Amino acid sequence: MDRLIEFLKANGHTLLFLVLEVIALALLFSGSKYRSSVVLSSANRVIGEVTELSHTANRYMGLQEANVELMQRNAELEVEALRLRSVLERLTVDSLSWQRLTVDSLERTFPYDYVVAKVVGNTLFNQKNYLTIDIGQDAGVEPDMGVVGANSIVGVVEAVGSKYAKVLPLVNSRYSLTCKLSNTNYTGTLRWDGKDLQHTQLTNLPKHVEYEIGDSVFTSAYSAIFPEHLFVGTVVGRGESSDDSFFSLDVKLATDFSTLKYVYVLKNYELQEQKKVEGQTTQDNSHRRN
Repeated sequence: MDRLIEFLKANGHTLLFLVLEVIALALLFSGSKYRSSVVLSSANRVIGEVTELSHTANRYMGLQEANVELMQRNAELEVEALRLRSVLERLTVDSLSWQRLTVDSLERTFPYDYVVAKVVGNTLFNQKNYLTIDIGQDAGVEPDMGVVGANSIVGVVEAVGSKYAKVLPLVNSRYSLTCKLSNTNYTGTLRWDGKDLQHTQLTNLPKHVEYEIGDSVFTSAYSAIFPEHLFVGTVVGRGESSDDSFFSLDVKLATDFSTLKYVYVLKNYELQEQKKVEGQTTQDNSHRRN
């Protein structure tokens, strides 16, 4: 009660002004139908605009949620498609051992999984470009995990915090990726030449490799980060090579990095084991042979 009295004393003049203002407005419009209709019309218009803005905001939020749900569903379908492709490839390796391969292929767990992330920052104006996504260690993200878009490769996770991660994209001069041309088993090194965000170079290709403009470029089976046969881009011409023993191709990237909003972080649950095996020294191998 004491606080209420203190409040009234401190704000008495303001409260009195508001009361008198309400009384004055009531007296002003109560005696005139025209003035009353003007007030009601203005009030209805304001309420209508506020309601429309509210509905628009709700629809926009609903579209964002639907887009994320759609991407999550697409990720599930993409993982299933990759798993089935892996099974089919293993089944066709050796027709003489089809029974053993059938059992192994069906029982072996597909090691990849996708997690949806939003791009919340980027640097796309120098040789060391990067992206920032809104998930990190709390979501199970670790360095060296692959990042893909809706249609193609984006890059690889370089650094991770608790809630954010830094992605090294294909359009970074420090990043390279082993890729192959469609309809061939020959691989080359995909490396950005720094000229623009839409093109890169597929280098170290043997000179006798045949190609055509429009050929697709995919990830190869030699990557521990990405599954085989993920789309990277399209050949648009001959590139420049510093080695006379090889040649390069100019590749138009399928990912538009300037408009990228959502990506998938690709988890490979067998990555650490593969890196550990590949990191064993020649000395260790020699000791085993002896």
